[in-house]
Amino acid sequence: RPYPHAIVAGIETYPLKVTKSMNKKKVAARSHVKPFVKAVNYSHLMPTRYSLELEEIKGAVSSETLKEPSQRLAAKKVVRASFQKRYVAGKNKWFFTKLRF
Repeated sequence: RPYPHAIVAGIETYPLKVTKSMNKKKVAARSHVKPFVKAVNYSHLMPTRYSLELEEIKGAVSSETLKEPSQRLAAKKVVRASFQKRYVAGKNKWFFTKLRF
C-alpha cells in the first residue's frame, strides 16, 4: 500500500449469549467467532484503551498475506482459532462484546 497503514484483526460477528439450560451443541454454535483481517490507513484509526496483542497472530498475518486470497483465508483461520481459544478460556471478556456507542 502506498499510504501508511496498520494490519488489523478484529471480530466481524460476535459470539451470542449462552445460558445454562443450553446443550453443548447449541453452546458451540453460539460461541462461534468470525474474524476479519484488513489494512487500515493510520488516519482512519482512533486510539483507544482497547487493544489486544497476540503473538501467534503476528506471525500469521502480514501485508504480503493480504495480497493473495488463499493466504488471507489461511490468516483468518489462524486468527479465528486464536480468538476462539481465548473466548472459550474466558480471557478478555471485554474484547468479545460489541462496542456500544
